[in-house]
Amino acid sequence: MNRLLTRIFISLMTLGLIVSSPVHAKQLKYLDQPFPDIKQNWRADDYELALDSLVTIQKSQPDLLPKRRGEFTGPVYDRFISEDNFRFQLDIKEPVEMRREEAVRVSIALKEMMRTYFDFKAKKQVYGSEALGIMSYSLRQQAIFFTLSVEYWLSLPQEETKQPQRLGELEEHKRGAASLLSSAFKYLALTGYFDREDLEVYGWELAHITPELFVHLPLAKQQSIALQVENLKDDHESHQVVEAMTKLHPNLLELISQHQKVLEAQKNTDSASVN
Repeated sequence: MNRLLTRIFISLMTLGLIVSSPVHAKQLKYLDQPFPDIKQNWRADDYELALDSLVTIQKSQPDLLPKRRGEFTGPVYDRFISEDNFRFQLDIKEPVEMRREEAVRVSIALKEMMRTYFDFKAKKQVYGSEALGIMSYSLRQQAIFFTLSVEYWLSLPQEETKQPQRLGELEEHKRGAASLLSSAFKYLALTGYFDREDLEVYGWELAHITPELFVHLPLAKQQSIALQVENLKDDHESHQVVEAMTKLHPNLLELISQHQKVLEAQKNTDSASVN
């Protein structure tokens, strides 16, 4: 009976989000917490508002977080990882600095949302599918950030692109992205913490998303991540994950080869200019 009442309660709360007429996001509610309108594409402000509410709900009603493919809360979770939320960031009519800042803020919010769904003390993740889905989406967000960074870099005067501070910031972002991607593959190896089906879906998501981000990473980080993928390809207990990693691995090796050729060409150019 309590479970039935809970489901009815969730459905009513979710319905309130879905059928509300367009209003400012802060006027909506989810489990009595302010929540962005899931009918509208989200911006950084919306992610930050949703995060604050999710943290509150997780502390008081941890079993009522929106679920991926949930009967009632699925549409709420779908908004978290909707590709449509990237539209503003990819709109070239908007200033690139503003879009790049937006990407950073969303990345931070996604990281904290993922932590809300993970239970680091649990032997089995109750919200494993949801946490892994947000991880996949975070990688896509990181890839878009680097696309925007290239666009931003090209807008700078040439002398400014050579400043140590600028170069240091870019390298810091690359190291952070490499750490995120490496962690993503570590999760794939945690077969005892996640359901097999969730890991198989996640494996294919990684195989699809990884090259787009991988291409921006330093060579040493690329080589390290390629080794992770090779190990998963050889040793993972799921045939589906093995198949996904088997398809991904040669693509990463090709990107590494291209990267090495670019570095070699730059080295030759620098040597020629010195001589």
